[in-house]
Amino acid sequence: MFNLFAGKDKPAASGGPLQGYKVTDVERSRKYGVAADSLRMLRAKASEKFKIPECRVYLAQDGVEVTDEDYFRTLPAQILFVVAGKDTIVQTDFELMYNAIKTAHTDLLHAGELAQQFVSNNQPEISKILFNAQRGRDDLIQRSAREEHAEWFVGIDDRAVKTKEEVMKRRGQDRIRGYFYKTKDELTKCAMYRGSPMARELIDEMLELFRQLLVGFDYFSCMFDRSCQRRMELKPDTEDGGDEPDAQRIPPKRLKLLVQSSLGRDCRIEPYNVALCSERGDFRCMGVWKDERCRYASHRINPYASRENLILFQVWNLDHQVEISRSVLPSILDNVERMVSSADGGGGGAPMCKLHRRKGKNLSVITYFLELFTLSNLKLVHIVCHDKTVHELISNGTIICDRCEEYKYIKQFQRKLREKKDALL
Repeated sequence: MFNLFAGKDKPAASGGPLQGYKVTDVERSRKYGVAADSLRMLRAKASEKFKIPECRVYLAQDGVEVTDEDYFRTLPAQILFVVAGKDTIVQTDFELMYNAIKTAHTDLLHAGELAQQFVSNNQPEISKILFNAQRGRDDLIQRSAREEHAEWFVGIDDRAVKTKEEVMKRRGQDRIRGYFYKTKDELTKCAMYRGSPMARELIDEMLELFRQLLVGFDYFSCMFDRSCQRRMELKPDTEDGGDEPDAQRIPPKRLKLLVQSSLGRDCRIEPYNVALCSERGDFRCMGVWKDERCRYASHRINPYASRENLILFQVWNLDHQVEISRSVLPSILDNVERMVSSADGGGGGAPMCKLHRRKGKNLSVITYFLELFTLSNLKLVHIVCHDKTVHELISNGTIICDRCEEYKYIKQFQRKLREKKDALL
């Protein structure tokens, strides 16, 4: 059990400042402005507006359900939420637009043949036009600052953000933050967490260590940042060769440095702190979860090139190969239950470490961290390659003993971080 953060009671979350938000229904037929200081207040007002009991709220831009008060407070004012009932399927803004175009303009499906005939009859002129267009596109891709490509920043109201790279860093952070809040919400709402002090301590300490590591790695902000020097090594295609404050009120930037300096040389997380794009900002789909590579040469995008590409990039997904809801989180809860049952004198004896056949001391927190938040388990995929059926993979998380390298590493990391914090405070 971790001792670094023991004894620090966490205050209950309180409402933030009153801010304005927008809410709409699934069909986008009605839209209202509401003021709320918490997710609970927003749900209550939205439920009253749309007459939906126990309504759920989703981000209109990417369809993510908002379930956590802490995550809600990271969202900007005037953001648009979709309000829906429990079993209602919610489409993103992009999906609605695409389906509307496909329904209303079926003749566009035959436009390819006409375009091919036109290009064949005008090859020299078309080649010249395409060359000039590509040269102009390359120039826009290379521009970074807001004043150099103002059109790209339309709709990004935060004037403190000056470059495309800063925007993409935040996009990466937001996605990983979403996984953290989903994990926190699922683990802390279960009956075992509410009913067992030991389960609560195990889960709280695991979540706190998750948060510390995420702060240390800046919530993997470099994932979408083309200025990051380290890049993910991808196999070639067959066709084409803001952080949360620490519990002890250490400033987030200082805390990040403390975590980074405490990780040590044997950190298993560091290899996954890389960019997924080229120096130009080109992203390539990594394919369906069970495939080694994407089957489609056309699944490429550069969100740095234009505002349209930036919007389209929102429907590219980070897909967990070992699924969060079906495998990782159930594995965590199952192993916590085994630890609690053993401590309470339940049947079956003490939980054992499978590797060393010794009494288990804790859960394999680093393994779970890798599966939940890193490119060890995440693949960036085009929406076509996002397979939402059951993935036939199970979590590698388990119960570990004091002989396990992971257990020794966690203890060493905690000791170093505690010493550095004590020296700072």
